[in-house]
Amino acid sequence: MSEKLKVLILEDVPLDAELVIRELQRDGIEFEHLTVDSEDSFRRALEEFSPDIILADHALPSFDGVSALRIVRENYDIPFIFVSGKIGEEFAVDMLKAGATDYVLKNNLSKLPLAFRRALQEAEEERKVKKARKALEESERKYRALFEKSGNPIFICSTDGIILDVNPAAAGFLKSFREDIIGRNIREWIHEEDADRIFRDGEGGHLKFRVGLRGRTLDTSVTAVELDHEKLIYIMGKDVTAQKRIEKELKSSKEEYRVIFENTGTLTVICGSDMVIELANSAFEEFSGYSKGEIQGYMKFTDFVDASDRGRIEAYYRLKGINPDAIPHHFEVILRNREGEERNFFATSVVIPGSERCLISLMDITHRKSVEKRLRRSLREKELLLREVHHRVKNNLQIISTLLMLQASTTGDQKLRDLYRDSQHRIDAISLIHEKLYESRDLSMVNLRDYIKTLLSDLLDSYGADSNGVEVKVKADDVRLNIETAIPCGLIINELVSNSLKYAFPDGKGEITVEVHSTGEGYEMTVSDNGVGLPKDLDLEGSGTLGLRIVRNLVEQIDGELEIERPARFTIKFTEVDYRRRF
Repeated sequence: MSEKLKVLILEDVPLDAELVIRELQRDGIEFEHLTVDSEDSFRRALEEFSPDIILADHALPSFDGVSALRIVRENYDIPFIFVSGKIGEEFAVDMLKAGATDYVLKNNLSKLPLAFRRALQEAEEERKVKKARKALEESERKYRALFEKSGNPIFICSTDGIILDVNPAAAGFLKSFREDIIGRNIREWIHEEDADRIFRDGEGGHLKFRVGLRGRTLDTSVTAVELDHEKLIYIMGKDVTAQKRIEKELKSSKEEYRVIFENTGTLTVICGSDMVIELANSAFEEFSGYSKGEIQGYMKFTDFVDASDRGRIEAYYRLKGINPDAIPHHFEVILRNREGEERNFFATSVVIPGSERCLISLMDITHRKSVEKRLRRSLREKELLLREVHHRVKNNLQIISTLLMLQASTTGDQKLRDLYRDSQHRIDAISLIHEKLYESRDLSMVNLRDYIKTLLSDLLDSYGADSNGVEVKVKADDVRLNIETAIPCGLIINELVSNSLKYAFPDGKGEITVEVHSTGEGYEMTVSDNGVGLPKDLDLEGSGTLGLRIVRNLVEQIDGELEIERPARFTIKFTEVDYRRRF
């Protein structure tokens, strides 16, 4: 042996223990030993010394071999030999039945080495048997788990058709209990020719079972096994009843179905839950470049989907397994055929009732997508052109404004120069509208609040109003107006604020407020200041000054109403002017 044996000796007489040790050594057995004489030391030795064999006296002052044997058999698998000076035959038989390996009398120790070796050999063989038994039990457990948990029916039969065992799936397939099936002949459920095919020829295939009103069908495989000189027939199958029923129903309406399926005017396929194409019509076959034999059952729908759309379509199918109502029934997808040709399709997907399959109808929209692409390109071009038009109009108005400024600088008449400046401001107000439009994402609408803030800032700079003297407040909703309405509104604000900056604050200090609010039915714009107020002799209902006449004309352009209150408050109520075609 490669390692020394560990021998635990339960003996209270040192001389007897020495004789036992000497007898084993004389036989050439290499071992290390430990002698104990009490229950506590015996239990401790079992844990710490871990003996390979135990030699025990029958009777000790405070302990005994019977108790020691009981302790060992309850917790350990160690050979146990009684070595006693006096032991009766009846007691020896009882101890052997209780689990002792052997017994040797102290007056005949010459037999101890043989009993010692035999005990170790029997223990080794017992361990091998237990290991094999455990492996067999594990194999049986795995087989039984596979047998019991399999979702496919399994029948174990004798060669004459007697059912010896069935798994739960088979019992459920036959709509019966396991106990009611075992012992009966499988011929009670299948046709005689099918039974001959199984038990005589050893062939499987489709078996029709007489179960229920319509019967049920298994797609089977048959395996013959020799077990304990007995031949067993294992019949394993997959329930294809639904599949066969669908095939039968499809076959019964084959012509009608084919006419509809083949003449939908679209590419049409039926896919399983794994996206494998089960059926494809001729239109899909023609587009794909593959034959139906190459497609059906061999290719997935995603094999034809362009890489840019494949992840999205696969996500649809995964989601269909969780919540079919969550996926879109209509979507666009790009498909590629065998030649790599790419075409756009509008897909309609519906789940076939009572199954996990879905029907996908594909309408070719490649031409429509091409037209849409051209239209989008044309719209982008027109948008760029319109931005350029607004930009050029703004630039041209700026040129006119600059010419007016230069013209004003050539005259010494202050009144004339003021007239030039007023005209310049009106042109700048219009120019700012075009500037805001070409800078905006929406070329048709002007953000009035941003426009007013920029306009007033420019007016303050133009009149040189001290930022600490005249304060301008803007209280405006987020109002967006078309150009037809925004230009008159801008000119009205320009006229009224310019008038306030020129005449309302002789001391250079004051406050101007511009408000624009949506009223639901339209808009309300108010311009007011806290200056000296309007001249007392000004006829508020009449034509008044040029500036007031301009304001009234602009209000009429937007179909508005003007209210003037003293000291200086102008309120205009208006609605957005509809776009008027010019040609």
